[in-house]
Amino acid sequence: MERKPGLRDRTTPAEYVHYKPTTTAASQSDTPMMGDYDWKDNVTATFPTKTTKTNEKEMLHGLNDRFASFIEKVRHLEHQNELLEREIEDIRQKEQTPASLQQTFGPELEDLRKLLRDITHQKHQIEVEHQTLEQDLIDLRDKYDTEVSVRADAETNIVLLKRDIDDAYRAKLELDKKSQAISEEIDALKRNHDSEVSQLIAQLNDAQEGASVRANEFGCPELTAALRDIRAQLEDHAVSDLHKAEESYHIQVSKLTEATEMKREALKASKLEIQEYRKRLQSKSFPLFLQDTIKELENELINIKFDMSSHLREYHDLLNVKMALDVEILSYRKLLEGEESRLLAVSDSQQQLPSPTSTDSPPSTPYPVWGSRGGPRSPSTSLWRRSSPKPPGK
Repeated sequence: MERKPGLRDRTTPAEYVHYKPTTTAASQSDTPMMGDYDWKDNVTATFPTKTTKTNEKEMLHGLNDRFASFIEKVRHLEHQNELLEREIEDIRQKEQTPASLQQTFGPELEDLRKLLRDITHQKHQIEVEHQTLEQDLIDLRDKYDTEVSVRADAETNIVLLKRDIDDAYRAKLELDKKSQAISEEIDALKRNHDSEVSQLIAQLNDAQEGASVRANEFGCPELTAALRDIRAQLEDHAVSDLHKAEESYHIQVSKLTEATEMKREALKASKLEIQEYRKRLQSKSFPLFLQDTIKELENELINIKFDMSSHLREYHDLLNVKMALDVEILSYRKLLEGEESRLLAVSDSQQQLPSPTSTDSPPSTPYPVWGSRGGPRSPSTSLWRRSSPKPPGK
């Protein structure tokens, strides 16, 4: 808005002085004053009848008073205009138009909107990660419970297998003792059998020698043949008994060996199963470390919740800042609209002021200053000038 020239730009109030008329020839001449403002014609038009000097003085005094009141009114209007111009300048300096506000706060608002979008995207990602972590935590807890139950079952099986191993070891010891006892018994039976066989053979030999002697003495070959048959039968019985004893020994030894092998196989299987359970136990001992992992995940989940709460607080702060900026922009807009309407009203009121040609308003351009010599003085040079005389007809 361009600054309109006011009345104070045309002349200063100090240049306005009261008019003190003097009755000289120059004042009573027909020479018109500056600005073609003929006071003599005005006085003549105001007082068409013949006036006296006293009436002329009173008339000039009244005109001077009216002019002084006009000057006071002009000073008041100039002061009001100056105050309004200062207020307008202050408003221009302090406040901005919506376009300038958009230009000033537009990048910041765009950055805030971008930051808001980024925070919303991060919030969505954090929520997705939070849901994923919660699901992983639930799965890990289920796996942990399953592994704990499996470990308890494995420990129970290990205890049972240890008992079976102890029972098998005791059975092996008993079987070893029985095998050793049977072996000793077989050895004793062998020794007894051998001694008995040797005794029988010795007896047979003695009997045969005696029989041969007797046969030789008595000459009986039938007895010798009978003795030979008896000896052969006894030898056959001895051999058959020996074979039977050996077969029974081998059968019992094979049975004991098979039982021992079975126990050994069972013991090996138990040992292998124990090793397998130990390996499984060692492999299943890994889920015990899942407790630390679960605790770390829970702590991370708590930290993520804290981060989400902080991001939500920042989000709400940004929303509050945005709302405050919107309210401030709206208030600036309303204030500017009010100032524009007020300035329009002031300009309309200034345009509705009386024209300088009317008797109730001061002259417009530039105001004449009345000096002591009865002539107008220019406000720019403060010199007395006379306008050139003009014929009444022109």
